[in-house]
Formats: sequence, C-alpha cells, structure tokens
Amino acid sequence: MNFEVSDWVQGQTISGEFIFGYVEQIDLEQGVAKVYVVKSDNEDSAGRIALAKLHHMKEQAQWSPEEEDIRGLIDLALETQDQEWFMELSDQLKDTVKGDSKGRSVFSKNNVSRLSTYI
Repeated sequence: MNFEVSDWVQGQTISGEFIFGYVEQIDLEQGVAKVYVVKSDNEDSAGRIALAKLHHMKEQAQWSPEEEDIRGLIDLALETQDQEWFMELSDQLKDTVKGDSKGRSVFSKNNVSRLSTYI
C-alpha cells in the first residue's frame, strides 16, 4: 500500500505498540514511516512520533475525534502558534461538547500538512 505524508493510519510500531495517528515522514528505502501518534495502547506514546514498518500499517479513511482528542490538538495548535487551526478546533470542540456535530472536520489532509511544517 502506498502512503503519503498526512495520511491517517493505524498499525503497529517497531516496538510492538498499536497506534493511530498520521504520517509525518516516509522512508521507502527502509520501509518505515514516522507517525505522529494520536492514540495508542501505550498512553505515554500519544503526542509523540513513532516509527512503524509500512507493511504493519493501514490507512484510515476517516476519524471522528472525541472531546479529549480535540483538546490535545488544541494544545498542539497553541504550541505551533497556528491561530487558524486553533480557531477551527475550538469551533469543533464547541460542537462536540454541545453534541451538535455539523459534519465538519478540521482533520483534513490540508490542515495536517500545514501542521507538519511546524513539527
């Protein structure tokens, strides 16, 4: 399977942890990718970069974040000083807390790619 930077994926790290996140960097020669971990069976891995073999990953078409996930991404937007993304996440958090999801997603490839330049 061909992956691209900013693809949402799930899989297993080279150390055996199960992860969910997005691709930061790909090394086709080595057959590995650096994945920014959003969720993991090892809670300490969330918010960090993990190395995963490409054949241990599969692409995720869509992700519906929970309130806790959005709050974590808001922290990341603040750290990277990305005001536009912060505002989008804040709006989504309001909708999530109200239970009024409008089907908007701030986790598009464009936003993730924009974030990748800061990390």
